[in-house]
Amino acid sequence: MTARPAGSPRPDAARAAGGEGAPGRRVFFALWPDAEAVEILSGWARQAHAAFGGRIMRPETLHLTLAFLGTVPLDRIADLTALLEEARPIGGTLRLDRYGRFHGPKIVWAGPSATPPWLDALHGWLWRALARRGFARPDEPFRPHVSLLRRAEPGELDTLPAPAPLDWTPRRCVLAASAPSPAGSFYEILAERVLTRRNPHGSGG
Repeated sequence: MTARPAGSPRPDAARAAGGEGAPGRRVFFALWPDAEAVEILSGWARQAHAAFGGRIMRPETLHLTLAFLGTVPLDRIADLTALLEEARPIGGTLRLDRYGRFHGPKIVWAGPSATPPWLDALHGWLWRALARRGFARPDEPFRPHVSLLRRAEPGELDTLPAPAPLDWTPRRCVLAASAPSPAGSFYEILAERVLTRRNPHGSGG
C-alpha cells in the first residue's frame, strides 16, 4: 500500500467536515515562503529536475503544507478562516537541508533533517483546532516538506549533490484553496496570520 504524503486527510475527513456532494473548495493550511526562500528553493527544483525530470513546481506555488483538508463545503470556509485568529501562533527557523521523495505520487521535495520543536507545536495546535471542528487528523507522522517536482522519474537521491542548507524563517501561516488545471494547481490565499518568534533561535513553541 502506498503511503499518503504527510498532511493528507483520511478518506472520512471531508465527510466529517460537512458531508460529501456539497459545493466546496479544496483547501489546506500551509507555511508560505518569502521571495528569498522561493528563489533558493526554485534553484533546488532546477537541480533536481536535471536528475529526475518531471514538472517543476512554479515559484508562486511553493509552500510547506501543515494540514490538507480536501474538499470542504463552502459554508465551512469562514470557520476555517476564523481558526487562524484563535491563538497567536509561534514560529521560528526551519533548516531545509536535504532532498526527499514520495515514490507513489512521484514527488521530489526539500525538507529538514530534524523538525524543530516550534514546528511540531504549530502543527499540533492546528490539528487540535481542526479536530474541534470535526476534521480527522492523519494517521501518518508529520513529515514537513516543500514539494519541488511532480511526476519525477525513478532515480536515486544520492545522485544529487547535497544542497547548501537554507535557514528559512516562515512569517505567513495561510489558509489556501487549490484549483487543478492541466498546467498544475493554482492557489488562492483565503486568510493568513503572521507568525511571531519567541526567541532568536526559533526553538519556542
